[in-house]
Amino acid sequence: MTSTTADALATAGRPQESQAVLMIERLSGPLTRRSVVPIALTLTVIIGIGDRVTGVELPFTILYLLPIGLGAWFRDRVFGLAISILATGCIGASLVKDGFSNLGIVWNLGGAVILFFAVTWCVEELHAYVERERAQRRMAVDQLRHAERLNVIGTLAAGVAHELGTPLNVIAGCAEILAEDTADESVHKRTTMILDQVSRVSAIIRHLLDFGHRGGVARAEVDLNALATATTEMLQSTARKAGTTIELELGTPNGAPILVNGNLAELEQVVSNLILNGLQASDPGGRVRVSTCIEHRADKLVGCVKVTDQGHGIAPGDLPQIFDPFFTTKGVGEGTGLGLSVSYGIVRDHDGSIEVTSEPRQGSRFTVVLPLRP
Repeated sequence: MTSTTADALATAGRPQESQAVLMIERLSGPLTRRSVVPIALTLTVIIGIGDRVTGVELPFTILYLLPIGLGAWFRDRVFGLAISILATGCIGASLVKDGFSNLGIVWNLGGAVILFFAVTWCVEELHAYVERERAQRRMAVDQLRHAERLNVIGTLAAGVAHELGTPLNVIAGCAEILAEDTADESVHKRTTMILDQVSRVSAIIRHLLDFGHRGGVARAEVDLNALATATTEMLQSTARKAGTTIELELGTPNGAPILVNGNLAELEQVVSNLILNGLQASDPGGRVRVSTCIEHRADKLVGCVKVTDQGHGIAPGDLPQIFDPFFTTKGVGEGTGLGLSVSYGIVRDHDGSIEVTSEPRQGSRFTVVLPLRP
Protein backbone atom coordinates (compact mmCIF):
# COMPACT_ATOMS: atom_id res chain seq x y z
CA MET A 1 0.00 0.00 0.00
CA THR A 2 1.38 3.38 -0.92
CA SER A 3 1.49 6.22 1.59
CA THR A 4 -1.04 8.19 -0.48
CA THR A 5 -3.51 5.29 -0.53
CA ALA A 6 -3.12 4.68 3.19
CA ASP A 7 -3.64 8.37 3.96
CA ALA A 8 -6.76 8.43 1.81
CA LEU A 9 -8.22 5.38 3.53
CA ALA A 10 -7.35 6.72 6.95
CA THR A 11 -9.14 10.03 6.33
CA ALA A 12 -12.20 8.55 4.62
CA GLY A 13 -14.23 8.37 7.82
CA ARG A 14 -13.95 12.10 8.70
CA PRO A 15 -13.53 14.05 5.44
CA GLN A 16 -14.28 17.57 6.68
CA GLU A 17 -12.09 17.43 9.79
CA SER A 18 -9.21 15.68 8.04
CA GLN A 19 -9.22 18.04 5.06
CA ALA A 20 -9.00 21.00 7.43
CA VAL A 21 -6.04 19.41 9.20
CA LEU A 22 -4.30 18.70 5.89
CA MET A 23 -4.82 22.31 4.76
CA ILE A 24 -3.25 23.62 7.97
CA GLU A 25 -0.31 21.27 7.53
CA ARG A 26 0.28 22.51 3.97
CA LEU A 27 0.11 26.15 5.03
CA SER A 28 2.53 25.60 7.90
CA GLY A 29 4.97 23.50 5.86
CA PRO A 30 7.55 26.21 4.95
CA LEU A 31 7.77 27.49 8.54
CA THR A 32 9.76 25.81 11.30
CA ARG A 33 9.90 26.14 15.07
CA ARG A 34 13.20 28.00 14.76
CA SER A 35 12.35 30.37 11.89
CA VAL A 36 9.06 31.55 13.40
CA VAL A 37 10.80 33.45 16.24
CA PRO A 38 12.43 36.17 14.11
CA ILE A 39 9.39 36.22 11.81
CA ALA A 40 6.94 36.84 14.67
CA LEU A 41 9.18 39.47 16.30
CA THR A 42 9.83 41.27 13.01
CA LEU A 43 6.14 41.37 12.09
CA THR A 44 5.22 42.69 15.54
CA VAL A 45 7.81 45.48 15.30
CA ILE A 46 6.73 46.43 11.76
CA ILE A 47 3.06 46.55 12.77
CA GLY A 48 4.01 48.55 15.87
CA ILE A 49 5.84 51.11 13.73
CA GLY A 50 2.74 51.35 11.55
CA ASP A 51 0.63 51.94 14.67
CA ARG A 52 3.07 54.63 15.82
CA VAL A 53 3.00 56.45 12.50
CA THR A 54 -0.71 56.25 11.72
CA GLY A 55 -2.16 56.22 15.22
CA VAL A 56 -4.24 53.37 16.60
CA GLU A 57 -6.11 52.20 13.52
CA LEU A 58 -8.23 49.08 13.60
CA PRO A 59 -6.53 47.39 10.57
CA PHE A 60 -3.10 47.64 12.21
CA THR A 61 -4.45 46.37 15.54
CA ILE A 62 -6.00 43.32 13.87
CA LEU A 63 -2.71 42.60 12.06
CA TYR A 64 -1.10 41.79 15.41
CA LEU A 65 -3.10 38.57 15.40
CA LEU A 66 -0.85 37.12 12.67
CA PRO A 67 2.44 37.06 14.65
CA ILE A 68 0.54 36.08 17.80
CA GLY A 69 -0.99 33.10 15.96
CA LEU A 70 2.35 32.09 14.48
CA GLY A 71 4.04 32.23 17.88
CA ALA A 72 1.35 30.23 19.62
CA TRP A 73 1.23 27.59 16.86
CA PHE A 74 4.92 26.91 16.44
CA ARG A 75 6.46 27.88 19.76
CA ASP A 76 3.60 27.01 22.16
CA ARG A 77 1.44 29.23 24.31
CA VAL A 78 4.26 30.85 26.29
CA PHE A 79 5.83 32.44 23.23
CA GLY A 80 2.39 33.41 21.92
CA LEU A 81 1.68 35.21 25.21
CA ALA A 82 5.03 37.00 24.98
CA ILE A 83 4.14 38.30 21.51
CA SER A 84 0.70 39.30 22.87
CA ILE A 85 2.36 41.38 25.60
CA LEU A 86 4.69 42.99 23.08
CA ALA A 87 1.79 43.82 20.75
CA THR A 88 -0.23 45.28 23.62
CA GLY A 89 2.78 47.44 24.57
CA CYS A 90 3.01 48.75 20.99
CA ILE A 91 -0.68 49.72 21.08
CA GLY A 92 -0.21 51.36 24.49
CA ALA A 93 2.70 53.44 23.20
CA SER A 94 0.62 54.67 20.27
CA LEU A 95 -2.34 55.49 22.50
CA VAL A 96 -0.15 57.55 24.87
CA LYS A 97 1.41 59.35 21.90
CA ASP A 98 -2.01 60.31 20.53
CA GLY A 99 -3.03 61.83 23.89
CA PHE A 100 -6.06 59.70 24.68
CA SER A 101 -7.69 60.12 28.09
CA ASN A 102 -6.56 57.79 30.82
CA LEU A 103 -9.92 56.05 30.73
CA GLY A 104 -9.63 55.58 26.97
CA ILE A 105 -6.12 54.17 27.29
CA VAL A 106 -7.22 51.68 29.94
CA TRP A 107 -10.27 50.68 27.93
CA ASN A 108 -8.37 50.13 24.69
CA LEU A 109 -5.41 48.41 26.32
CA GLY A 110 -7.74 46.15 28.31
CA GLY A 111 -9.56 45.19 25.11
CA ALA A 112 -6.28 44.51 23.32
CA VAL A 113 -5.01 42.31 26.16
CA ILE A 114 -8.23 40.26 26.23
CA LEU A 115 -8.30 39.91 22.45
CA PHE A 116 -4.67 38.88 22.06
CA PHE A 117 -4.63 36.47 24.98
CA ALA A 118 -7.88 34.91 23.75
CA VAL A 119 -6.34 34.42 20.29
CA THR A 120 -3.30 32.79 21.90
CA TRP A 121 -5.49 30.35 23.81
CA CYS A 122 -7.64 29.51 20.75
CA VAL A 123 -4.59 28.89 18.54
CA GLU A 124 -3.03 26.64 21.18
CA GLU A 125 -6.23 24.61 21.46
CA LEU A 126 -6.41 24.33 17.67
CA HIS A 127 -2.80 23.15 17.59
CA ALA A 128 -3.51 20.48 20.21
CA TYR A 129 -6.53 19.32 18.19
CA VAL A 130 -4.49 19.07 14.99
CA GLU A 131 -1.79 17.08 16.81
CA ARG A 132 -4.42 14.63 18.04
CA GLU A 133 -5.75 14.28 14.49
CA ARG A 134 -2.25 13.66 13.19
CA ALA A 135 -1.64 10.98 15.82
CA GLN A 136 -4.95 9.25 15.03
CA ARG A 137 -4.23 9.35 11.30
CA ARG A 138 -0.76 7.89 11.80
CA MET A 139 -2.26 5.12 13.94
CA ALA A 140 -4.92 4.37 11.30
CA VAL A 141 -2.31 4.27 8.53
CA ASP A 142 -0.11 1.90 10.58
CA GLN A 143 -3.07 -0.41 11.21
CA LEU A 144 -4.03 -0.44 7.53
CA ARG A 145 -0.49 -1.22 6.44
CA HIS A 146 -0.22 -3.96 9.05
CA ALA A 147 -3.53 -5.49 7.92
CA GLU A 148 -2.46 -5.44 4.27
CA ARG A 149 0.89 -7.00 5.16
CA LEU A 150 -0.90 -9.84 6.96
CA ASN A 151 -3.21 -10.34 3.97
CA VAL A 152 -0.25 -10.64 1.61
CA ILE A 153 1.54 -13.03 3.93
CA GLY A 154 -1.63 -15.08 4.28
CA THR A 155 -1.94 -15.48 0.52
CA LEU A 156 1.70 -16.50 0.19
CA ALA A 157 1.44 -18.84 3.17
CA ALA A 158 -1.53 -20.68 1.69
CA GLY A 159 0.34 -21.22 -1.58
CA VAL A 160 3.47 -22.46 0.18
CA ALA A 161 1.42 -24.77 2.39
CA HIS A 162 -0.20 -26.44 -0.62
CA GLU A 163 3.17 -26.92 -2.30
CA LEU A 164 4.68 -28.50 0.82
CA GLY A 165 1.81 -30.92 1.39
CA THR A 166 2.68 -33.41 -1.39
CA PRO A 167 6.40 -33.92 -0.59
CA LEU A 168 5.56 -34.25 3.12
CA ASN A 169 3.07 -37.02 2.35
CA VAL A 170 5.74 -38.78 0.27
CA ILE A 171 8.28 -38.50 3.13
CA ALA A 172 5.76 -39.83 5.66
CA GLY A 173 4.78 -42.72 3.39
CA CYS A 174 8.40 -43.73 2.75
CA ALA A 175 9.16 -43.59 6.49
CA GLU A 176 6.19 -45.85 7.27
CA ILE A 177 7.20 -48.38 4.55
CA LEU A 178 10.79 -48.35 5.84
CA ALA A 179 9.60 -49.00 9.36
CA GLU A 180 7.45 -51.94 8.22
CA ASP A 181 10.20 -53.55 6.10
CA THR A 182 12.89 -53.69 8.77
CA ALA A 183 13.25 -55.22 12.20
CA ASP A 184 16.23 -53.05 13.16
CA GLU A 185 15.39 -51.14 16.36
CA SER A 186 17.64 -48.20 15.45
CA VAL A 187 15.87 -47.84 12.09
CA HIS A 188 12.49 -47.92 13.85
CA LYS A 189 13.69 -45.16 16.18
CA ARG A 190 14.83 -42.98 13.29
CA THR A 191 11.66 -43.53 11.25
CA THR A 192 9.63 -42.59 14.35
CA MET A 193 11.61 -39.36 14.60
CA ILE A 194 10.95 -38.67 10.91
CA LEU A 195 7.20 -39.24 11.34
CA ASP A 196 7.11 -37.02 14.46
CA GLN A 197 8.81 -34.17 12.61
CA VAL A 198 6.55 -34.63 9.58
CA SER A 199 3.55 -34.40 11.91
CA ARG A 200 4.95 -31.21 13.38
CA VAL A 201 5.47 -29.66 9.93
CA SER A 202 1.96 -30.78 8.93
CA ALA A 203 0.55 -28.97 11.96
CA ILE A 204 2.39 -25.81 10.89
CA ILE A 205 0.94 -26.18 7.40
CA ARG A 206 -2.59 -26.49 8.83
CA HIS A 207 -1.98 -23.25 10.76
CA LEU A 208 -0.76 -21.61 7.57
CA LEU A 209 -3.89 -22.67 5.72
CA ASP A 210 -6.04 -21.39 8.57
CA PHE A 211 -4.12 -18.11 8.45
CA GLY A 212 -4.47 -17.75 4.68
CA HIS A 213 -8.11 -18.81 4.24
CA ARG A 214 -10.17 -16.57 6.46
CA GLY A 215 -13.72 -15.45 5.81
CA GLY A 216 -16.76 -16.97 4.17
CA VAL A 217 -17.62 -19.12 7.19
CA ALA A 218 -21.19 -19.49 8.41
CA ARG A 219 -22.04 -17.20 11.30
CA ALA A 220 -24.61 -17.68 14.03
CA GLU A 221 -25.48 -16.44 17.50
CA VAL A 222 -22.62 -17.10 19.96
CA ASP A 223 -22.78 -16.58 23.72
CA LEU A 224 -19.37 -15.42 24.98
CA ASN A 225 -20.18 -16.66 28.50
CA ALA A 226 -20.96 -20.16 27.26
CA LEU A 227 -17.90 -20.05 24.99
CA ALA A 228 -15.57 -19.05 27.84
CA THR A 229 -17.08 -21.67 30.15
CA ALA A 230 -16.76 -24.53 27.64
CA THR A 231 -13.21 -23.61 26.63
CA THR A 232 -12.08 -23.25 30.23
CA GLU A 233 -13.50 -26.67 31.17
CA MET A 234 -11.86 -28.25 28.13
CA LEU A 235 -8.39 -26.96 29.10
CA GLN A 236 -8.57 -27.64 32.85
CA SER A 237 -6.77 -30.97 32.47
CA THR A 238 -3.98 -29.29 30.48
CA ALA A 239 -3.64 -26.71 33.23
CA ARG A 240 -3.44 -29.41 35.94
CA LYS A 241 -0.66 -31.20 34.06
CA ALA A 242 1.29 -27.93 33.93
CA GLY A 243 0.71 -27.30 37.65
CA THR A 244 -1.40 -24.21 36.98
CA THR A 245 -5.05 -23.30 37.39
CA ILE A 246 -7.65 -21.59 35.22
CA GLU A 247 -10.16 -19.29 36.88
CA LEU A 248 -13.41 -18.22 35.22
CA GLU A 249 -15.25 -14.98 35.95
CA LEU A 250 -18.49 -14.18 34.11
CA GLY A 251 -19.17 -10.46 33.97
CA THR A 252 -22.97 -10.49 33.71
CA PRO A 253 -25.51 -11.16 36.50
CA ASN A 254 -26.24 -14.88 36.86
CA GLY A 255 -24.20 -15.55 33.74
CA ALA A 256 -26.69 -13.80 31.44
CA PRO A 257 -25.73 -14.30 27.78
CA ILE A 258 -23.33 -11.96 25.99
CA LEU A 259 -24.43 -12.52 22.41
CA VAL A 260 -22.27 -11.82 19.35
CA ASN A 261 -22.55 -12.84 15.72
CA GLY A 262 -19.78 -15.28 14.82
CA ASN A 263 -18.52 -18.75 14.10
CA LEU A 264 -18.38 -20.82 17.28
CA ALA A 265 -15.49 -23.08 16.22
CA GLU A 266 -13.31 -20.15 15.16
CA LEU A 267 -13.96 -18.15 18.32
CA GLU A 268 -13.23 -21.26 20.41
CA GLN A 269 -9.92 -21.52 18.58
CA VAL A 270 -9.09 -17.90 19.47
CA VAL A 271 -9.87 -18.27 23.17
CA SER A 272 -8.10 -21.65 23.33
CA ASN A 273 -4.96 -20.15 21.77
CA LEU A 274 -4.94 -17.30 24.29
CA ILE A 275 -5.47 -19.62 27.28
CA LEU A 276 -2.78 -22.05 26.11
CA ASN A 277 -0.36 -19.15 25.63
CA GLY A 278 -1.13 -18.01 29.17
CA LEU A 279 -0.55 -21.50 30.56
CA GLN A 280 2.77 -21.82 28.73
CA ALA A 281 3.89 -18.41 30.01
CA SER A 282 3.02 -19.27 33.63
CA ASP A 283 5.23 -20.99 36.16
CA PRO A 284 3.91 -23.94 38.20
CA GLY A 285 1.45 -22.61 40.74
CA GLY A 286 0.43 -19.75 38.50
CA ARG A 287 -3.10 -18.80 37.52
CA VAL A 288 -4.75 -17.86 34.24
CA ARG A 289 -7.96 -15.88 34.65
CA VAL A 290 -10.62 -15.91 31.93
CA SER A 291 -13.29 -13.23 32.27
CA THR A 292 -16.14 -11.87 30.18
CA CYS A 293 -17.87 -8.49 30.25
CA ILE A 294 -19.81 -5.89 28.29
CA GLU A 295 -18.08 -2.54 27.78
CA HIS A 296 -18.70 0.81 26.09
CA ARG A 297 -16.32 1.38 23.17
CA ALA A 298 -16.69 4.35 20.77
CA ASP A 299 -20.30 4.99 21.85
CA LYS A 300 -21.38 1.38 21.35
CA LEU A 301 -21.60 -1.77 23.44
CA VAL A 302 -19.17 -4.61 22.79
CA GLY A 303 -18.59 -8.04 24.28
CA CYS A 304 -15.16 -8.84 25.69
CA VAL A 305 -13.29 -12.00 26.62
CA LYS A 306 -10.16 -11.30 28.67
CA VAL A 307 -7.38 -13.80 29.31
CA THR A 308 -4.95 -12.70 32.03
CA ASP A 309 -1.88 -14.65 33.12
CA GLN A 310 0.80 -14.19 35.78
CA GLY A 311 3.64 -15.21 33.51
CA HIS A 312 6.86 -13.60 32.41
CA GLY A 313 5.16 -10.89 30.36
CA ILE A 314 6.16 -9.52 26.98
CA ALA A 315 9.05 -7.14 26.46
CA PRO A 316 7.93 -3.67 25.24
CA GLY A 317 10.02 -4.09 22.09
CA ASP A 318 8.19 -7.33 21.21
CA LEU A 319 4.63 -6.03 21.66
CA PRO A 320 4.29 -4.46 18.15
CA GLN A 321 5.30 -7.78 16.55
CA ILE A 322 3.35 -10.37 18.50
CA PHE A 323 0.62 -10.70 15.84
CA ASP A 324 3.15 -11.06 13.00
CA PRO A 325 3.36 -14.56 11.48
CA PHE A 326 6.19 -16.75 12.79
CA PHE A 327 7.12 -14.28 15.51
CA THR A 328 7.34 -16.02 18.88
CA THR A 329 8.96 -15.42 22.25
CA LYS A 330 8.86 -19.13 23.09
CA GLY A 331 11.85 -21.43 22.98
CA VAL A 332 12.87 -23.42 19.93
CA GLY A 333 10.33 -26.17 19.20
CA GLU A 334 7.75 -24.77 21.66
CA GLY A 335 5.66 -22.77 19.21
CA THR A 336 5.17 -22.03 15.52
CA GLY A 337 4.57 -18.30 15.87
CA LEU A 338 1.23 -18.64 14.06
CA GLY A 339 -1.28 -18.96 16.91
CA LEU A 340 -1.71 -15.24 17.55
CA SER A 341 -1.59 -14.44 13.82
CA VAL A 342 -4.43 -16.88 13.15
CA SER A 343 -6.38 -15.50 16.13
CA TYR A 344 -5.84 -11.95 14.89
CA GLY A 345 -7.22 -12.87 11.47
CA ILE A 346 -10.26 -14.62 12.93
CA VAL A 347 -11.18 -11.74 15.23
CA ARG A 348 -10.61 -9.18 12.47
CA ASP A 349 -12.97 -11.13 10.19
CA HIS A 350 -15.55 -10.92 12.98
CA ASP A 351 -15.24 -7.09 12.89
CA GLY A 352 -13.49 -7.17 16.24
CA SER A 353 -10.03 -6.57 17.65
CA ILE A 354 -7.50 -8.09 20.02
CA GLU A 355 -5.90 -5.80 22.59
CA VAL A 356 -2.85 -6.68 24.67
CA THR A 357 -1.26 -5.14 27.74
CA SER A 358 1.82 -6.62 29.35
CA GLU A 359 4.64 -5.85 31.71
CA PRO A 360 7.81 -7.92 32.03
CA ARG A 361 7.61 -10.33 35.01
CA GLN A 362 4.07 -9.10 35.76
CA GLY A 363 2.04 -11.09 33.24
CA SER A 364 -0.08 -10.25 30.20
CA ARG A 365 -3.71 -9.59 29.39
CA PHE A 366 -5.27 -10.29 25.99
CA THR A 367 -8.74 -8.84 25.36
CA VAL A 368 -10.92 -10.05 22.50
CA VAL A 369 -13.41 -7.30 21.60
CA LEU A 370 -16.43 -8.22 19.47
CA PRO A 371 -19.52 -6.18 18.50
CA LEU A 372 -22.68 -7.35 20.22
CA ARG A 373 -25.39 -8.97 18.15
CA PRO A 374 -28.09 -6.39 17.18
